[in-house]
Amino acid sequence: MRWFLLFIGWSSVVGSFADGALGLYALWVVVQSSGNEVLMSLDAFIKQHVAFIYWVKQLAYYVMPNGFVTWVFSLPALVYFPIRLLTSVVIGWWALKKAAELSTER
Repeated sequence: MRWFLLFIGWSSVVGSFADGALGLYALWVVVQSSGNEVLMSLDAFIKQHVAFIYWVKQLAYYVMPNGFVTWVFSLPALVYFPIRLLTSVVIGWWALKKAAELSTER
């Protein structure tokens, strides 16, 4: 169980950096558009600006209910990325904390 928690924790840490970078890039896109793209959806942002990761939408359809995927990808990118970053940090912190507790119990 400890190895699983370490995997989840470190995956969340790495994911947090990726989410933060994508969020900053989305902010940069909005600033460059003079604020015209402030409500740009996550779907539009990924499709137009980081198309090489657009496959995640298809993956999401395989692992989540279709309505939920549609809703998430319709959220503004500037709303999605801060929430995603915070969620990754909390999950990673929790998993690494639990893994540390398991290692001290031995």
